[in-house]
Amino acid sequence: MTGGAEVVSKPYVLYGHQTWRWYGKYLRDPISCFLEAREIYGPVGGLGNPLPFLKDGRQHVMAFGAVPNRIVFGQPDLFRPGGQVLRGPRESAQRRMRRSIFAMHGAEHDRHRRIMQPPLSRLAVASYAPAIAGLIDQVLDRWEVGKPIDAYHEMLTLSNWIAAHLLFGEADFERSLAICMLIRDWITLDVDVRTLHLRPTVPGTRVRRLLRHAEKLEAAMRQLIEEKRSAGAPGNDLLSQLIRAHGDKDFAMSDDELVAHSAILHGASFLTTASTLAWAMYLLAQNPSVAAELDREVASKLTSWPPATGEIEAMPLLDAVLKETLRLLPPVHHTFRTVAAPTDALGLPLQRDDRVIMSAFMTHREPSVYPDPDVFDPSRWARSKPGPYDYIPFSAGPRLCLGFAFATLEMKMILARIVQRYRLALVPGSKIDVIYRLTLCPSAGVPMTVEPRDGAYSTAPVSGNILKLVRHGRPGL
Repeated sequence: MTGGAEVVSKPYVLYGHQTWRWYGKYLRDPISCFLEAREIYGPVGGLGNPLPFLKDGRQHVMAFGAVPNRIVFGQPDLFRPGGQVLRGPRESAQRRMRRSIFAMHGAEHDRHRRIMQPPLSRLAVASYAPAIAGLIDQVLDRWEVGKPIDAYHEMLTLSNWIAAHLLFGEADFERSLAICMLIRDWITLDVDVRTLHLRPTVPGTRVRRLLRHAEKLEAAMRQLIEEKRSAGAPGNDLLSQLIRAHGDKDFAMSDDELVAHSAILHGASFLTTASTLAWAMYLLAQNPSVAAELDREVASKLTSWPPATGEIEAMPLLDAVLKETLRLLPPVHHTFRTVAAPTDALGLPLQRDDRVIMSAFMTHREPSVYPDPDVFDPSRWARSKPGPYDYIPFSAGPRLCLGFAFATLEMKMILARIVQRYRLALVPGSKIDVIYRLTLCPSAGVPMTVEPRDGAYSTAPVSGNILKLVRHGRPGL
């Protein structure tokens, strides 16, 4: 048995009929499942075989908090990440597309990660600021004062365009948007199939639709890659780096891996960013004092566009608003790790192929670290600095998100530019429901109106489950 350096107190294990309501609740509403399980049983525990009197078979362990995060994320060879999507039948596009860096382990993962790092390093990312600024304005220029927008759709469009242009060298806006929608719909179908535990592949089923959609996406990515390869992959973008690495006989990247990396990294680069930005705009609209203070900070410190070197980093409230949004509504609110060898590292016996569920959402609502955890309060970031395993919107440990620096700069620049140009107001009476579709996103968008930058910040009445997850912040900073 592999032991852990830290002890997780009082883990629980449920079997048989005791697990039924928890498995069912997880499939319907994972956040409610996690919150209730922790309230009743504690932060760590296992759900065993749902068949009565049987204790063998795969166990699912829910493990929440900094200590489990450190144990699991700190040992990626023992607790292995899996693919982001269903495995799919043999020889299917779904299975091929799953074989991305997220499903790789050990030396293979490290080798592929090293190839991807240069265009995502802090130094490289800093050089993207002028290009990001221009791409932001291309989308914001289409907004009209007094007109409605869906903030989530607009952020999908914008974050996809930035990722497509800078990371994948795509200069055709309409084609980049078409690939964006293909990826989004593929992820949505995949989540639906996994949630419903569907497996049949006969024509007309949702699984069949997923497999067909994977074929369409794979074909689109292969065409994009082939065009770029034919042109000699001359750029410094991520896709050009991967194509050149693919041609290196010592690196040995297959065509299928190149396609899978491209699709998954493209999706991860804009879906997470879009949901975070949409929630940031919602939270600012419902917290007028914070929005007004951010307006003043942007006015005083963002003196040029594109921003001068250091201007974005010199805005502490902008940084705090983004951090608080990622804390309250982390785009990847839970994730899985698969146990690679028998261990008792989490305080209960785990066998090979058991699965551990980790949750940024639950970690970020630990009251001892974040007082009043359901409250939107950017000022908390001036008072305390949580540890690396207390705050995990980009995961933690050796497999920290590769795109952390890129996503952070992009989101700060987008928020700052929106505040500099407009005031966004929620449409009164909107229903804002949070759902999980690989990212924690709004089920029917975030309806807003584009207003002049007049400082007239005020809240709007809304309904939906967002009100159960987030409370309005304090009146001042």
